[in-house]
Amino acid sequence: MKNTLKKTALALALALTVGAPAAVAKGRKSKPSAEHVAAVKKCKDDYAAAVKDAKTKKGKERSAAMAAAKAAEKQCIANAPK
Repeated sequence: MKNTLKKTALALALALTVGAPAAVAKGRKSKPSAEHVAAVKKCKDDYAAAVKDAKTKKGKERSAAMAAAKAAEKQCIANAPK
């Protein structure tokens, strides 16, 4: 009985030791497509231009323009091809 438990425990420990790296390992990330990179770059450039324009305004108009720029950038990136 004692010998059986010892062998079972050793086999289980060996299985966990061998199986752990395989469970933790991740596949390689694929690079984004050229269209996606170009679309994101355009979104960032448009955002920078909108922020530059918003900084010329004052008060509530400025904060509204900044919020609109952020929302537009977020939507643009979401619509970018994968």
